[in-house]
Parts: sequence; C-alpha cells; structure tokens
Amino acid sequence: MLDVGDIKPTADYSDLAAVLSEAVDKDGLVQPDALKELIGRLDKQLKLLAVTGPSATPELFPTPAARLAYWYNARAAWAVKLAALAEFPEEITPAELSQRPVPLDGRTMTLAGIDEEILTAGGWQALVAAPGVLFQRAQLPTKPFGAKGVREQIAERLEQFVDDADHFVIDVRAKKVLVPPVLWRFAQDIIDNHNKTYGTEGAKLTTALLSYVTGSAHRRLQNAIGYTPIAARRCGKLAVVKDE
Repeated sequence: MLDVGDIKPTADYSDLAAVLSEAVDKDGLVQPDALKELIGRLDKQLKLLAVTGPSATPELFPTPAARLAYWYNARAAWAVKLAALAEFPEEITPAELSQRPVPLDGRTMTLAGIDEEILTAGGWQALVAAPGVLFQRAQLPTKPFGAKGVREQIAERLEQFVDDADHFVIDVRAKKVLVPPVLWRFAQDIIDNHNKTYGTEGAKLTTALLSYVTGSAHRRLQNAIGYTPIAARRCGKLAVVKDE
C-alpha cells in the first residue's frame, strides 16, 4: 500500500532516473547496497505512477509512444521494488513477481498485467524487450524510457537480449537453444510469419528470428542454425550484483 493522498499527477520520471543511474550497473544488474540509499526516491516514483497512467490520466500520455514508455518505466520500477521487498534472494518464484498486486495507473495491477499492456501497445518484440529483474527477461536500463525513440530502443533491446548468453542460452554441446518463456510463447507465431513471408516450410525459431536482429546477435543465431530450440525451464534467478 502507498499513501498517495497528496500526490499530484504528472508525467515525471526523475526519481526513477536517480534510482536507475545509481543502483543499476551497465550490465543491468541491481546493486542492493546502492538501492538502500535510494529506496525513498523509488517509493516516491511509485506513488506518482500509482496516480498517473494511460487510464488514470490519459491526457498526460496522448501518444502510443508515451504510453509504451510509461509501461516500460512502470515495469522497471515495480520489478526493482518487488525484488527489494523480497530482500533479493538468489532465486525467486517468478509468480511472486508477476502476480503480486501493486497500485498503478489508478488501479490495482500486476507485472503480468503490465506485460499485457506492453504486448497490446507494442507487439511481441516490445514485450520480449521489456525490462525486468530476472535473467530470463531483458535487462534493466540505466535511465528511464521516453516517448521519443522508444520504438528504436525496442529493436536495440531485442538484439541485446538475443546476444546475451545469460539471458538467451545456447547450449553448444547439446546443440540446443534454450528459449526464455517470454519469447517461447510467441515461437509458433514467429515461425508462421517467417514461412508466410519467405514461402518456406519447416523453419525453426532460430531461423525465423534472424530477420529481427543484426550484428553479433544475428551471428549468434546463425551459428546455432540446426540446433533444436526448446522452452527454457522457468527460472527465478535475479539479475543482482552478488556480494563479494
């Protein structure tokens, strides 16, 4: 529960900016010690998010890009807060994060509900690229998302996700691609679209994903052609800096 009685709605992510810049490292890992000093600012941002949003204050989010940026920032903020409330265990039940009710956008929501808003607003690429605190999700940013450029960031973050061996595991010895659940749920749709577009049959997910990435992410998938894509086991390993 958050006391939001005196909070005036505004589209302001400055408190989140302070949290992300100081408590998330360049690899998207949360630094618990740094976060302790900033938990007040995180809570301040969460209170603001609780009373603003596409449903609560639509006039503040007039464009699809502004709404998508809001959901991305809300997801980042609440993912960090829920992990902190759990005291950053080495591993957490994914449902503890995705199904816990939180105040957001003038209503009660969950991270799973935020995901559905992101999917509706931006499609499967936007959902796969959405920030989280689990290694099976795309990494946290070091600054908030803005309406300007958010679409381009989605493409970049999708490539980053596929190119990261911690998030998207390719088992060379077993010749398998362990596809995270957030992406696996769309596997058949991605394959069907590839076959329809290129007039092919029997394409695997690794092949179908090639048209969505470039650079080293593309080379990584290309090297895995012929491997068997399988759904990775749902895992709650947190992307957190470990104590020395």
